[in-house]
Amino acid sequence: MTENRLFNEVLKERFLNQFNEMTQQNYRRIFLIVETYESDLKKDICFFTIEEIKTVLFSFEARNRGTVESYARIISSYLNWCVEQKFIEKNVLADFKPNDFDEFVLPVEFITERTLRRIEDFCENYQDAVILRLLFIGAGGKRLSEIRNLKKQDVDFKNKRIRLINSLKEDNSGFPVRYTERWIDVDDRTLQLIDGAINQKQYTKRNGNIVFDIRVKPFVDLVKNDYVIRPSITNVESYSAPADKYVIYRRIQMIEDTYGLKNFNSKFIQRSGMLYYASNIMMDDQLTNIDIKIVAERFGIRYSNNIKSFLTMENIRSLYPKK
Repeated sequence: MTENRLFNEVLKERFLNQFNEMTQQNYRRIFLIVETYESDLKKDICFFTIEEIKTVLFSFEARNRGTVESYARIISSYLNWCVEQKFIEKNVLADFKPNDFDEFVLPVEFITERTLRRIEDFCENYQDAVILRLLFIGAGGKRLSEIRNLKKQDVDFKNKRIRLINSLKEDNSGFPVRYTERWIDVDDRTLQLIDGAINQKQYTKRNGNIVFDIRVKPFVDLVKNDYVIRPSITNVESYSAPADKYVIYRRIQMIEDTYGLKNFNSKFIQRSGMLYYASNIMMDDQLTNIDIKIVAERFGIRYSNNIKSFLTMENIRSLYPKK
């Protein structure tokens, strides 16, 4: 980065000149950070794709949503101006809602594999525990489709691996129309939980924490199909389709509420898993760019830069001290 120089400086100065001096200083500070990525990609940020914009938002390493949202508003303001000037057709940030920025906020803490194992052990349902484990070991995909699409026949118990199908487009019933697929190796713990989930026929309500009522059953029957994750019969429109993403979200939320956990969501579990995976593959007590790319590939993440903000030696060693 050229110190104190903006990428496409003439254009950005035209944009900045419409604001007062204080606003110009605030905006210029953000543009100087963005300049690094513009120089690398050799194009102005107004021509960035949404994924490239996300890389920039991750780079702010914000500790709360308000910070990253305010920075994004500055970028969005510039993109709107570029639309008005007819340099671009659309502001790719225009459809972002406040909750969308949660993705770019650094979690204040993570969980270890040992802690996750304890939580899994307290789960009354294999159907719940396996969701946590799959997220932790690298499954995810668009709308958690790699977990929702997992079938019995996708599990190779002999060779200890599973096939993951990421739905890029789904039909109205949730079946993948266009998708990618990949295989990942898994450990005995994961296979044990998958096997338990496959063979589970009834789902215990609220992890067993319900007030006894002779008129109410403490469990519900699960749908019978080939999927590993299956909804209850009382909460489904199709008996043959993959479970809805909200089935997974509700189950994670239930575990969070039951055990008084904080920020316990799919993103949190996946990031904790990335730190664990990195701790096992890095060599000579050093986390290299190659290691980060390997972690990104394992978790199906296209841009490894998106995980650099939290995938650090400091975070790894805070969870897994050097032996």
